[in-house]
Amino acid sequence: MRRLLLPLALLLIALAAAACAGSAGPGWTYAPPTEAPAATPVPSGDASEAPGSEAPSDGAGGTVLQLSAFNVDWEQKELSAPADTAFTIHFNNKDASVPHDVVIKDAGGMEMFRGQLTTGPQEIDYQVPALAAGTYQFICSVHANMVGTLTVGG
Repeated sequence: MRRLLLPLALLLIALAAAACAGSAGPGWTYAPPTEAPAATPVPSGDASEAPGSEAPSDGAGGTVLQLSAFNVDWEQKELSAPADTAFTIHFNNKDASVPHDVVIKDAGGMEMFRGQLTTGPQEIDYQVPALAAGTYQFICSVHANMVGTLTVGG
């Protein structure tokens, strides 16, 4: 009986190996990448860049303004944006467990934009509709001391 088990076991192993090797080839293959993936630019945080400077967005030609809150104050007190064109404010709330938002008001105090309240540390993109040329105030509705100037157009 032992003599029969060994050839039978070898036959089963051979059948299993043949089934795995089938005519379709192995169940996996390795193909090295044909080209390197496209690099995505990352803001450098270089000190030579002006705070709140404009930077093109994902190639759509939009403008992205960088704004951050730290120690319950704006790190950028002045921003500029193009007139009559929607833009993005990339807001970085660096204050742990502190809520902030961005509200834009015209010279008469009328609210032109209100961003979602966000508790830090957290980053969020605000999509701001087109504004007419002029000077606006941006504030945090939670903290009266957080006031900055947004210049549109010019």
